[in-house]
Amino acid sequence: MGELTQNFDWETSPVGKPSTWPQSLRTIVSMILLSKFPMFLWWGQELVQFYNDAYRPSLGNDGKHPRALGQRGEECWPEIWPTIKPLIDQVMTTGVATWNENQLIPIFLNGRIEDVYWTFGYSAVLDDAGQIGGVLVVCQEITQMVIAKKALEQSENRFRSIIEQAPLAVCLLNGPELEIGVGNDSIFKVWGKDKSIVGKRLIEALPELKDQSFIPLLENVYSTGKPHIGQSMLAKLFRNETLEDVYFDFVYTPVRDNYNQVNGVLVLAIEVTQQALAKQIIENSEAKYRTLCVELEQQVQNRTAELLATVQDLKHSNENLHQFTYVASHDLQEPLRKIMTFGDLLKKSFPEQLATGIDYIARMQSAASRMSTLIVDLLTYSHIPVLQTSANPVSTTEIIRLVLSDLELTIEQTKASIIIGQIPQITGDATQLGQLFQNLLSNALKFQKAGVAPLIKMDSQIVLASDLKYNVKPARQALQYHRIDITDNGTGFDSQYNDRIFQVFQRLHGKNEFAGSGIGLSICAKIATNHGGTIIADSVPGEGTTFSLYLPADEHD
Repeated sequence: MGELTQNFDWETSPVGKPSTWPQSLRTIVSMILLSKFPMFLWWGQELVQFYNDAYRPSLGNDGKHPRALGQRGEECWPEIWPTIKPLIDQVMTTGVATWNENQLIPIFLNGRIEDVYWTFGYSAVLDDAGQIGGVLVVCQEITQMVIAKKALEQSENRFRSIIEQAPLAVCLLNGPELEIGVGNDSIFKVWGKDKSIVGKRLIEALPELKDQSFIPLLENVYSTGKPHIGQSMLAKLFRNETLEDVYFDFVYTPVRDNYNQVNGVLVLAIEVTQQALAKQIIENSEAKYRTLCVELEQQVQNRTAELLATVQDLKHSNENLHQFTYVASHDLQEPLRKIMTFGDLLKKSFPEQLATGIDYIARMQSAASRMSTLIVDLLTYSHIPVLQTSANPVSTTEIIRLVLSDLELTIEQTKASIIIGQIPQITGDATQLGQLFQNLLSNALKFQKAGVAPLIKMDSQIVLASDLKYNVKPARQALQYHRIDITDNGTGFDSQYNDRIFQVFQRLHGKNEFAGSGIGLSICAKIATNHGGTIIADSVPGEGTTFSLYLPADEHD
């Protein structure tokens, strides 16, 4: 600033060339320029400005410097002139100095108006005649200090607010004497005290802690700087005029100052008395439960032995069932075959002698044939396993093609029309699924109305589990299901029999009206269940029937 002041064109300013300056102005300007402390001078009635290098940073990087040098005060400080002009006038008039601390005076610097805080003093400067010739400003910008102080105050307020609003009991103990500082309502409630104990040593406020472990633990945290965590620790506290047993979970954390020195201990605690007492009850009960577990284990062993014996019995029963199956398939069928064979021999060898008796023989043979069919169907029903023997992707379209091939003669005889829509691939047992579709299509062909050619339609769609009707109850839960519908235009039946038709030996028509054993639909229901699905019927007498097969739709189906 010395060089800038020396080279400034003072002739254009109210003070004129430096050679014409009064000695007092030269002296004060020289003192200002040599000073390491921020100084500023207004001189004369025009209040022409001088300042030094120490004051220069207060003008900002893109502010009033260097044009402020030699400028009139009113021209330089229009934004704050109403504030500082009365102070200048006071000094110029009375000669009494002023002093202001932490004063907010916004000024233009760094390209904009900014809030700047100052601590400054205005003093009168005498000219050569002993009159007040100017005002010397000794000042210091303290903006950063004020901002830091405010930030600290805000931080302290936030800290107090956090403590007061914390859901846990929180307290700050200050210094090695563990004086009670800020704390929330929860900590005073836990202690059974009010806030009048703030500022007291913890041992003075809670003398009952004297022979307990808490004070030594706190002192150790303060001296070592290492936190301590306690769980379900018993404390004896005077609360409600009674020494109570209280259990706590707590954390003691050292608090450090700006120099990383421990200056306090932060206490966070939560009362867990009820939980601790409950834990004691549980622990007291564990011995009893262990005894019960030993007894239960013995019972399980005994029951296991009984189950093993039952399994052996079931094995014997299965062997007997297989034996029965053999008898049913061979020994029971043999007499029926002889009845059929001898009946044919009688009709051929003695037609005249039998006369009307031939009709009785025909009825006998018809009954034997139905009995044989019934035995075959029963064997088929009993041979369906509880779970399918294989679970592989099955081409339903191919299965239906084979079934239609087997039924080709019946289809031609009945002049049936069969329309097959889009049928999905299914995961399951191909043999069982073939039996299922064989039975359903056979039924649709069999139960036809007189003089009306059968019309059978097959189609499918995906149904979400959430959209299933109340009467659809698949054997296995899935997110979605294939619904395969087989619809015919046959005789139909009353809807009250929708469930009954899937029971074994249930027939809705006379044996002379439609042939069958009454087991076919039972086989279909068992196969559907075996594949995790179900089957239902919807029918109207004289209009036809729709069988809806529901099977779980796997991701790869």
